[in-house]
Amino acid sequence: MNLEQHILTECFVDTLLLRTIAPPTKRYNHQKSCNNVLKKMREEFLDKAAFGIIDDDKKVTSFDDFSLLKKHNEQLSIYQRENKPHYIVKISKAMEDFILKNAEKCNIDLADYGLPSDLEGLKMITKHINSLKEAEIKFKKLFIAFKQNEETDFYKLVHWIKLFKVNPYGIKNELW
Repeated sequence: MNLEQHILTECFVDTLLLRTIAPPTKRYNHQKSCNNVLKKMREEFLDKAAFGIIDDDKKVTSFDDFSLLKKHNEQLSIYQRENKPHYIVKISKAMEDFILKNAEKCNIDLADYGLPSDLEGLKMITKHINSLKEAEIKFKKLFIAFKQNEETDFYKLVHWIKLFKVNPYGIKNELW
């Protein structure tokens, strides 16, 4: 079974991130908001495993049926829907902040990748699909550097995605 369509991303930079750090054989299931990720899980994956990645910067409706499984740190947590093999990874606050905090943690200078080193500068690129497409190669190189560093939250995210792909109905037993 190809589980890649069961992995839901909320925005373009999240999708680019996953395509880079955990390349799919086909493609991931891109949605256009946190609420669309949750809606898709509830409607199309009712009795199937699903794994969503959302930012924690927006108001998410009806998240109360999910409970915390593991908090890796302030930037990365995974939740499970009650009695369902539905998992949500929350990236705090938003992907741009996540990138900046991990760059700082690993002493990576975003300027070395041709990217801005401030929140607003990153948002100018990531929030606009045309700008993101122009900077795609720069982000891919950065994401690969993050993935290779065991100190980053990207490394843990790859681990969780791999666990889901291998055992989507038993991921919670292997998170620790």
